[in-house]
Amino acid sequence: HNLMGGETIGVMEMLTSSITAVVTHPTLSDRLAAMLNYFLKTLTGPERKSFKVSNLEKYSFKPGEIVAQITQIYLHLEGSETFIKSISSDGRSYSPSLFSMTENVLIKVGRADLASALGNIASKVKVANTALVEEEELLADCPDEFLCPIMSIIMLDPVLLPSSKQIVDRSTIARHLLSDQSDPFNRAPLTMDMVEQDVQLKEKVKQWVEGKKNSK
Repeated sequence: HNLMGGETIGVMEMLTSSITAVVTHPTLSDRLAAMLNYFLKTLTGPERKSFKVSNLEKYSFKPGEIVAQITQIYLHLEGSETFIKSISSDGRSYSPSLFSMTENVLIKVGRADLASALGNIASKVKVANTALVEEEELLADCPDEFLCPIMSIIMLDPVLLPSSKQIVDRSTIARHLLSDQSDPFNRAPLTMDMVEQDVQLKEKVKQWVEGKKNSK
């Protein structure tokens, strides 16, 4: 399992060095950021003390090397605003201390170069997180009709599911369909080309959001 995890990170490091458009698409970006944040938190945070492997070489488990590889993936994707936002919006594993803990580990394993570069990303993510918190507070009184019934997020791009007739946010259903090609409300077969944009609702949401931002 550890070997597979290390190999997966290694493959991701190679892929992101040349191909960024696919993995930073909104559909995948949130999942990738959540996975990488979780790995970093596990390998560099307080939990790492209870994460023991008796024979590291036998199981090909090299935590310091994996942390360096994950950091390199972040650096490869640093230019993507979508990915930076995905890191900051991960409520499960991201915290302001995540990158400082990672920098400490990188310095210990002799990768001060990566630690310094990671500091730039940490600053960008902190700015994105602050903006996210402010926006959430500003839009906290969002009408129920504008909220996605699956994720309770504001539907900036609402779409109609043809079978169940439910309206959800496009990003939510796109992520659902990555692992389950069915309507989550009635299990009918569903693909992205079958959903229909709710133009009228999208405009109503847009006007409400703009009104809230202009009234600040």
